[in-house]
Amino acid sequence: MLGSVWFKASFMKPSRRASIGLEKRERTRSHLIESAYRVFARKETDAVTIDDIIAEAGVARGTFYNYFQTREDVLRAVAASLSDVINQKIWAQYATISDPAERMAIGLRQFLHQAMRDATWGWVIVRIGLVAAPLSETIERGLMSDLEAGIRLNRFQVESSQAAIDLVLGTALMATRTILEGHREPNYPEQVTKLVLKSLGVANDDAGAIAFKALEPLPEE
Repeated sequence: MLGSVWFKASFMKPSRRASIGLEKRERTRSHLIESAYRVFARKETDAVTIDDIIAEAGVARGTFYNYFQTREDVLRAVAASLSDVINQKIWAQYATISDPAERMAIGLRQFLHQAMRDATWGWVIVRIGLVAAPLSETIERGLMSDLEAGIRLNRFQVESSQAAIDLVLGTALMATRTILEGHREPNYPEQVTKLVLKSLGVANDDAGAIAFKALEPLPEE
């Protein structure tokens, strides 16, 4: 029996062996990221050590270093994983919307409402947000795309794209923290969004209409 197993394994196609190896690596990497997420949810970012993550994951030190070289590497991976998952849902929701102001408003509101629904998610975002700003390349690309479209279409009036990005991301992080610290006013995300749109040059009435427009809930996992 053992000889039969060895015979089959030895004649496995190289492409199949490579595929299995990649799948195993991805599972291990995902496990490390999920373990780090749990640690960052419990402790302040500066207090988290590589040993904490290794202990949480239950892996050897060498296994950790096969995937990440520093604490900051895994921190950025956690940030990207958290933000990219919700980003995919948000993009699917506003794929047919052409107004960059409305697209930006949906993204900001969904992030803030997610923090209201899931405090653990929110605290991890806040704790690593400034260290791993802007959380992920996909967030930065999406925000820049909407911002440039808004400037091109005369929806936004800004002198510096980078200043505008910092305004949106910085406001989102601070508003998330405010929510997590107990500010549970139901329309707080909409109030924040209206102010952001006005800061980008959208007229008061228009900003209010966009910020308080009915928001479709994101699909559950």
